[in-house]
Amino acid sequence: MSTKTEMQPLKGVAMRYSRPFSLFVLVFFVFLVRWPATGLAEQESPVANEQKSKVPEIVEQKPKLSEVAALKEKASDAFLHGRYAEAESVFLKIAGKYPKSTERRYAVQMLSTIYEDNLVDLKKAIRWNHEYLKKYADYRQAPIFKQKLENLAALAKTANQDQAFKSYQKIRFANKGDQYLVTNYEQLLKDYPDFSLKVDVEKEIAYAYDRMHKPKESYAALQAVAAQTPGHKLSSTDQIIADDNHKYWEMNSTWKWVAWVIVAALWFPVLLMKPWQRIDRASIRTLLIWTVLWVVLSAAKMPFFYSMETDGYKYVIKDTQIYTLAALNLPVIVWLILLTRGEFWQTRRRALRLVSPLLAVVMTVAVVFLFIAYNPAGPEIVSVFGVKYDYLIGEFRKGM
Repeated sequence: MSTKTEMQPLKGVAMRYSRPFSLFVLVFFVFLVRWPATGLAEQESPVANEQKSKVPEIVEQKPKLSEVAALKEKASDAFLHGRYAEAESVFLKIAGKYPKSTERRYAVQMLSTIYEDNLVDLKKAIRWNHEYLKKYADYRQAPIFKQKLENLAALAKTANQDQAFKSYQKIRFANKGDQYLVTNYEQLLKDYPDFSLKVDVEKEIAYAYDRMHKPKESYAALQAVAAQTPGHKLSSTDQIIADDNHKYWEMNSTWKWVAWVIVAALWFPVLLMKPWQRIDRASIRTLLIWTVLWVVLSAAKMPFFYSMETDGYKYVIKDTQIYTLAALNLPVIVWLILLTRGEFWQTRRRALRLVSPLLAVVMTVAVVFLFIAYNPAGPEIVSVFGVKYDYLIGEFRKGM
């Protein structure tokens, strides 16, 4: 058994090598911790792995098209880019050289379209429409192509109709805007007053005016169709357009000025009473409180507006229009504050409490009506107002 004196040299040795040993353990531990993040990372870096594991890309070869399929693709590209003469040539090649191919059906249909709409030629249009009807039209297409052939045959039989039809199709597919359509269609009717497609031209004029937000002219054009063509009735779609434009025309020609008169009639007496002379801090505080309350109420209801389902709606109100309409109520609040400070009402406070709510409603309705009247989508808003009102009231109650 070792004595205390024998242990002293061993203790000295241990003390002498303890610090280097501890340092060695610490360095070894750090090496173990850092090694995967440095050496291993260098050995297995993403770039190195990618280079090692990268497999040569296999580019998928496009299937080689048959000769007739390649011709169809070439002709379709020419048609889409407006090279109608080139498309005509290639489609004619398909129709003549490949009589039993599936691509011939498409070529025959495209030839009937090209000769009817683009390279206008009535005789060729009749030929290729008849070809498609005879060989390819199914039971749904047959009535359409029969009607087309009747119309084209009627045009081909009448003198000067060929040239009028060419001009009509040229204008129709010019793609130069609605004003161009209106100007040239009206000139076409002057040059060819007996044009057999006169009704279609007048409808195109009405549609162009409608897109240009000119309700009076659009309504007049559709009425001319019904008046100048005995026995012709407007389709349900055309009748809806005519009714909406008539409402909008009346709204802008009569009722808009009535609304302006109401607004002026409510503001003018208030200003005559010089209400600013009785504006005090309490009045300013009331104005600020009402304004803040209105802003908070409007902001609180905006999430409900954004959560509404609008799929299938004919007209969707934009959020900027909602903000504008909310802002238009602020002048009404100012007017109401000035009304309560009018000299006339200072001794008639009870009458003021009875009359002011009614006058505020009248002012608000007039302002909202002016907002709708100056909105290009006014007819749509008016036409669906009743249905939308009931729906919105129901949704509003759910959101409370």
